[in-house]
Amino acid sequence: MADRPLISVRALSARAGGAVILRDIGFDIEAGQVVALFGPSGAGKTTIATALADAVGPGIELAGAVRRAPGVRVGYLPQHAASTLNPARRIGAALGELVGLQHRRAGGGRLRGPQRRAGIARLLTAAAFDLDDRELDRALRKYPFEFSGGERVRLALAQVLAGRPDVLVVDEPTVGLDPPARAALLTGLSGLRAAGTAVVLITHDSFAVERLGDRVLFVRDGRLSADGAIEPDPVSPPPAPARPPAEPAVRVHGLTVGRRGRPVLDRVDLDLHPGEHFGLVGLSGAGKTTLARCLAGLTRPDAGAIVAWGERLPVLRRRSRRQLARIQYVWQESAASFDTRRSVLDQVAATGTGLCGMSRTAARSAAMDLLAEFGIDEAQAGRPPAGLSGGQLQRAALARALLAGPRLLLCDEVTTALDEPTARHVLDRLDEYRARSGATVVSISHDLRGRLARCDRIAVLDGARIAELGTPADLFAGPRTEILSRLLRADGVDPGCPASWHQLERNR
Repeated sequence: MADRPLISVRALSARAGGAVILRDIGFDIEAGQVVALFGPSGAGKTTIATALADAVGPGIELAGAVRRAPGVRVGYLPQHAASTLNPARRIGAALGELVGLQHRRAGGGRLRGPQRRAGIARLLTAAAFDLDDRELDRALRKYPFEFSGGERVRLALAQVLAGRPDVLVVDEPTVGLDPPARAALLTGLSGLRAAGTAVVLITHDSFAVERLGDRVLFVRDGRLSADGAIEPDPVSPPPAPARPPAEPAVRVHGLTVGRRGRPVLDRVDLDLHPGEHFGLVGLSGAGKTTLARCLAGLTRPDAGAIVAWGERLPVLRRRSRRQLARIQYVWQESAASFDTRRSVLDQVAATGTGLCGMSRTAARSAAMDLLAEFGIDEAQAGRPPAGLSGGQLQRAALARALLAGPRLLLCDEVTTALDEPTARHVLDRLDEYRARSGATVVSISHDLRGRLARCDRIAVLDGARIAELGTPADLFAGPRTEILSRLLRADGVDPGCPASWHQLERNR
């Protein structure tokens, strides 16, 4: 098997109805090689991934050939990987079953408890978890919903690795990971490569491609090219700090949320001002999404209050239609927010009819205008969610939120599944919306570089509390906590060094 490719792709084409998705794709995958598929959102990368893994969705017709060498095992981590976790099973039981199953397939007998636990620990380490014995015990007792979005992606990767694949196909594996976890995951994938596993990396993450890709294949408009360049973002100066008005738009007082006896948020105080872009960063599990969910009314705090525009906000089910429209939340796992049976256009337009009192015709027209601004045409908007890429669904979710005309827009990793030019366009669009409407945008992200160049203020969450809060220039010039220094260093930035700041700007 070492003398021949593990997988050969020849003249692969794909259609969805009348739309051509792929045209004449051909390449080989060798053992111990990382092949990176890099290109803009909607270019066809995920369709190639599903063809390699024999997991093409309904409504897509393939032509050509994907030939696997005899006995080759293919593991597939899909773009919305967290959805592959069983929400009703504890992580220890789910991974333990897979470890035992693989052991029996290899000719072994029944695994004892310590052996099973050791096997689970190896899988979690390969998936970039760094857990001591006590932390491992706690993790194994948890359900998937008790982990952050980035942690759920890595748990899904651990499940795939349990099958010991010869070829590992991973679609956007670094999405939602903080910089240290991203670096650890890439190190783990590099280790798999060294052990002879082939890795097919589908990504918009130029850092991952530069760090890991042996071969980079550029995908554009459904075609493959070995020629291209991974272009960094253009230089953009750090934003001038917004002058806070006398009265904040939203005030958070003593917000406290606990889970299993441990604090997720611990007496958090925060003011959000009209028209500002506020960044929220921290390691996976730091409480960023929980804070957003409290603001959106999806999580009831154990203590504390949220006061918005002079009103104390109740939980979601008790909010008025006006309050629902004022605060919109675009969450990280955007695909899960769409009904699989209805067209994307209908679901975006439902915001107009349900929250804004628009007629059906007016709502559909306004929805289509917004979708077009985000690069989704009428034919694409008319498809069910399965007919769009993950990046397109992220943009559709953002269009749905903007249709409500929110005064507070909560964006949880909204650019992670987007190529860099599209991500810049989305962020520019949000800046335009803020300038026009005076709305506040809260941007939750692991992309600290992006927050430094875009936000008016940034809060760093650590240990269930806000560890640092300030303007990008202030945080960069003098980080007061180890967590901020660690995040900056993991992104290749030397805190406090002017040359490093200028290098950061040149690389964007």
